Amino acid sequence: MRFWVQSRNFIFLALLVVCVALVLSGPKSRSTPSKSELTPGTRSSGPAANPTADHGIVSTLEVLLRSPQPDVRASALEWIARDKRAQNPEFVSQIFAALKDKDGNVRDKALTNMGWILDRYHGSTTGDQALSTIQKALKQTSDHAAQLAALDLIGGSGQGGVYYNADATHEDPLLISDPSIRSLLVSMLANPQSSLRPQLLRLVSGSPSLQSDPAMVGAVAAALNDDDLSVRSDAVDLLVKIYQQGPPILRAQAKNRLHVALETGDPNVQLRASRALGVPIPPPRPQPRLVSLTGEKVSMADVPFDFNFFTAFVQPLFVKRYGNAACVDCHTPESNTSGKFRILAAGPGGHYTLEQSRINFVSVLAVINRKDPMKSKLLLKPLDPTTREGTIRGLNHDGGVFWENQYSPDFEIVADWLKGAKLQTPPEKQLDFAYFEKHIESIFSTPGPDGFACINCHSTHAILHLESPETRNGKLSIEQLINNYQSAHRVVDEAAPSDSYIVRKPTSPREGVPGGLSHAGGVRWPDKKESWQYKALITWIGMPNLAKSPTQTAKARAEGSSY
Repeated sequence: MRFWVQSRNFIFLALLVVCVALVLSGPKSRSTPSKSELTPGTRSSGPAANPTADHGIVSTLEVLLRSPQPDVRASALEWIARDKRAQNPEFVSQIFAALKDKDGNVRDKALTNMGWILDRYHGSTTGDQALSTIQKALKQTSDHAAQLAALDLIGGSGQGGVYYNADATHEDPLLISDPSIRSLLVSMLANPQSSLRPQLLRLVSGSPSLQSDPAMVGAVAAALNDDDLSVRSDAVDLLVKIYQQGPPILRAQAKNRLHVALETGDPNVQLRASRALGVPIPPPRPQPRLVSLTGEKVSMADVPFDFNFFTAFVQPLFVKRYGNAACVDCHTPESNTSGKFRILAAGPGGHYTLEQSRINFVSVLAVINRKDPMKSKLLLKPLDPTTREGTIRGLNHDGGVFWENQYSPDFEIVADWLKGAKLQTPPEKQLDFAYFEKHIESIFSTPGPDGFACINCHSTHAILHLESPETRNGKLSIEQLINNYQSAHRVVDEAAPSDSYIVRKPTSPREGVPGGLSHAGGVRWPDKKESWQYKALITWIGMPNLAKSPTQTAKARAEGSSY
């Protein structure tokens, strides 16, 4: 049955292509505006006639817009957005109606039409409605794709193939010159929780008008503190651009922001700022010292081990149960008042806050041999001292044996950390590793309908780079697991899980098919959103590794968001 449906859709699309070709090759006829039709700029909701409309194309699109198939309707809406000959006033009401379509792709394609509608009916009720639609798309956070479509409209880029008005009389797209839109862009770029900073920075970088907005300089500077290295780099590059090419008043503002950037702890940002200003990088300021649970004052900057790796992989082992025992049973300050190894008890669900993680990070130094990390008690106490496998023996441990030998995965995690292993993903964005290892990793190695698995193609990809098992039994090494875990973070959107590429691309048609994303693998899960893979990934994206602090929770409640 599924084969027949797919074949029917293919035949329909093939006939559609033939039909369109005949229309385009036929004689062109243009509709002539009647006296009763409005011209752009008048205060009315009625649409104006389009003198460039092609009757044959319009007739074809009228049929396609009534199609019961969402992909066909979406393709028709995309065609209208791209082709001025198709932008007929009769379609305006249908386009607005499509904004409420059940299919998300149809809604997004309808949104891409708001650009030409705003340009043509600017100053009218219809134009105001188009502007309001774009504003609403930007403000909401549940539909990431709609936000991206709105940003494409604001840029007005012909290169993007979405919206471009070559006949516009204004220098900038109307959306860029609109004060309400500018205010929205500033607030979104300044928001540390925004997932759109990369796109926003590119938008501002390509618009001299946006760069000349004094409020935008502060918003760009706020992005210097983003968790993402690429965002910080783009932000400092944009500040340098404004400093070198902007008007005198903004150059002074950008200069001040670059001097502040010199004080950040990011060498990449500091180097760019120092080169632009022609001044040396200042020596690092001493960081505040934390008091460990043994009373020692320690600066995190003095700890030679990676904090990101610690929060993602090492700290969760403190609450993991080995049989009936866990580290937190005996090594919290309440249960161990004299021992060197003390850690804080986790909160509900076994998760630590960022503040607790910092204290645990400096506290475990008490059981680490800095000169010879592989002889650290943190590593050897849970290890079986009687093991005959491997060359490393454990130490006697009142809590019993947690790791059978040096090849136990958890032993390898701690050993890798002590050897200098690092993780790019910061604690605030890390997702649960245990769930990933148990439920997510298998998704990458499970063959799809074509007999291939994700790892067969993504072993050569730069963003979602997946490593395949090297052993015959198909088991990944810890290093491979960590690589795949980190790669998966690059294609998830915690703010809008269903918009994450990691779930959208495997459920999307192949590249070039209407409504499809650029995914050479095509549809990996035939059941799409009903598949176990999709459900497992959506669950994982909603499982942060760290708990929010009471301050963060109170702030989230005040803003009306959930956790």
